[in-house]
Amino acid sequence: MLRWASRILLILLIVALSGVTTGLVLVWTQTKREYVAFEDKRQGMETHLTELKKERESKEAYLRAFINEPEFVERVIRDRMGYVEPGEIVFRFQKP
Repeated sequence: MLRWASRILLILLIVALSGVTTGLVLVWTQTKREYVAFEDKRQGMETHLTELKKERESKEAYLRAFINEPEFVERVIRDRMGYVEPGEIVFRFQKP
């Protein structure tokens, strides 16, 4: 009788251990998938942040030039708004 009880107990322990192990593997697998997804998202956001920093630096340089360089302001006004000084003639060509 004692042999049967110890065998049943051993089988129950093996089944319980197998169940716990399976559960842990499932949880670990899901956690690993989530980690990989978050890491990919983080890298994408860092790339975007780097691009935004470069854009900000470019705009800050443009602003500094606009504030500190009167020649730059004149060139921007001429190029973008088509202003000319009295007596100047502007030739415009169509692109083919």
